[in-house]
Amino acid sequence: MSGQTRHKVIVLCPTFNHAHYIVQAMDGFCMQQTSFPFVCTIIDDASIDGEQDVIAQYLQVHFSVEQTEETADYRLAFARHKENANCHFAVLLLKYNHFTAKKSTLPYMSRWYDSADYMAMCEGDDYWTEPRKLQLQADALDANPRAVMAFTNFRIVDADGKPTKRPIIELFHKHSHSGDNLPTLLRRGNYVMTLTTMYRNRIWQTEAYQSCPHHWLDFSRTMAAALMGDFIWLPEVTASYRSLDTGLVRSKKLVIRQMVKDVYHHYALMIVTGKCKKLSFAEAVRVRVLILMRSFKKKDSKLRESVLQADFPSRLLMPVAFVIWKMRKLKKFI
Repeated sequence: MSGQTRHKVIVLCPTFNHAHYIVQAMDGFCMQQTSFPFVCTIIDDASIDGEQDVIAQYLQVHFSVEQTEETADYRLAFARHKENANCHFAVLLLKYNHFTAKKSTLPYMSRWYDSADYMAMCEGDDYWTEPRKLQLQADALDANPRAVMAFTNFRIVDADGKPTKRPIIELFHKHSHSGDNLPTLLRRGNYVMTLTTMYRNRIWQTEAYQSCPHHWLDFSRTMAAALMGDFIWLPEVTASYRSLDTGLVRSKKLVIRQMVKDVYHHYALMIVTGKCKKLSFAEAVRVRVLILMRSFKKKDSKLRESVLQADFPSRLLMPVAFVIWKMRKLKKFI
């Protein structure tokens, strides 16, 4: 559908009932100044708030539609921006809610996804503010073949786009760093914001990602990347995260919390059974201790039992992990 154009970056924008916000997200895509073509796949999951009409109107005003396609699942339009020649949109307006149906939309994007080097992500209620975002990240990844993901700083805004505070999220940048992020993720959990990321496409084909339950979660993508290689942290603020009370994480806290736990269990087992990047002896010891400490901290006996059953070195390290965890816990009260 995209003719002879090869897009270096594919932007994935899943959206549902974001009629009030999607224009700002699309503006952020169109402002990107790059030396390469990129395609933004905007996937509306059968919104019922009029968002599909908003997207269609935006396309009509700002883009030249080159091809269309319709199936029983979606209506698709591929278009080029009228002023930004490197910017293409592939808009998929789904005819029924795929999230509820537990049906993947990735096959619909394969014609662009298969040939792209990188994938950036931004959901429909968030938006980019830095015109060089894609260029900065692509340049960084081009220059660092060991790195599999680049992420940036961001700001937090409310429903009206005004700066707001979320204490937990505001701490994320303190944990962010370039290099090996696997130990930090095992200890801290996820601190990488989806709207700031750019991944090498090959992470989606890894066994770790493909076999992960709830692999659509941000934490799963981040862990899959960390199992493969290094991260690049760019301190520039490139995007705004919109903190909404109606978000999935806030509306289903207990359900999401269990899903995140399942994801952690999955990748922990991948690590201790050697299904990850090559680790030195010291690194292998460290990640096992961190996983076991996590099981004590979260009172997660299931995690501990599954790791000990699958990995003999973890059994030897369990007393060490317990002592370190106890000492750190005691230090907080001194």
